Amino acid sequence: MHFVNIKTDDLLSFREKGRSRVRSVFGGLSAVFLTDTQRLLCATTRGLVLAEYRGAAPRVLTPIEAGRPGNRTNDGKVDPLGRVWIGTMDDTEGQFTGALYRIDQDLVVTRVLDGVGVSNGLDWSPDGTVFYYTDSKRGLIWRFPFHMQTGTLGRREVFATVPADQGVPDGLTVDSDGYVWSAHWDGWRITRYDPDGNVERVVWLPVPRVTSLCFGGRALDTLYITSARIGLSNAELLEAPLSGALFSCRPGVAGRPSNYAKVDTIYPRRAVEMVF
Repeated sequence: MHFVNIKTDDLLSFREKGRSRVRSVFGGLSAVFLTDTQRLLCATTRGLVLAEYRGAAPRVLTPIEAGRPGNRTNDGKVDPLGRVWIGTMDDTEGQFTGALYRIDQDLVVTRVLDGVGVSNGLDWSPDGTVFYYTDSKRGLIWRFPFHMQTGTLGRREVFATVPADQGVPDGLTVDSDGYVWSAHWDGWRITRYDPDGNVERVVWLPVPRVTSLCFGGRALDTLYITSARIGLSNAELLEAPLSGALFSCRPGVAGRPSNYAKVDTIYPRRAVEMVF
């Protein structure tokens, strides 16, 4: 499993059996994906970056958002057809200047949504007809009809609103049953919603700042959960000393295989050793 520490530009790699690794590879790193040629693709402030061979410099494939210097990229995901979806946000979290972008295989970047506060977790229903998207600044998760072939969104509606006393919705994943899991920043929990947006269960964590989650393991039945410690006082860290740790649990349901990005097929397909 690969994930990032946005505040330190670190790429972290975790193996269930074997050692974990931390590498500082890209400036402004915010999200990481695997391509269908098993290379590493990263969303950064410079744009979409492809990690090349060991010893070779990373390659910027395309800028993501030009003309908004106060913004940075945030969460992203790959759809079932291999297109990359990346959100942006005001780095100070003060303005609604963020957006959501779709990057097609030919590296054409399309702005799909605008006026976003803090762009965050996103995913699709198992049949690919529904798109879920989190705006943390608004404290809600949207639901859109999704047209897979064109990569376009229908009319949005509110899927779930998180009350202020339950934290802020952050990272998101959809399991194989079509239920939506959401991490709660400052909420000490993750929540599983049914497809109608009703709370199906809450899983409590020993840390307040739960950031994201995904399924992994050989059977995709282990839920991995990331957290943060940034901004917590000494007293808060004494109450939650595991803040910033990676957690796992077996929720009794399975996730779905990750999609591979297909934006780099213009490059030769051959076995490579990845940079990290």
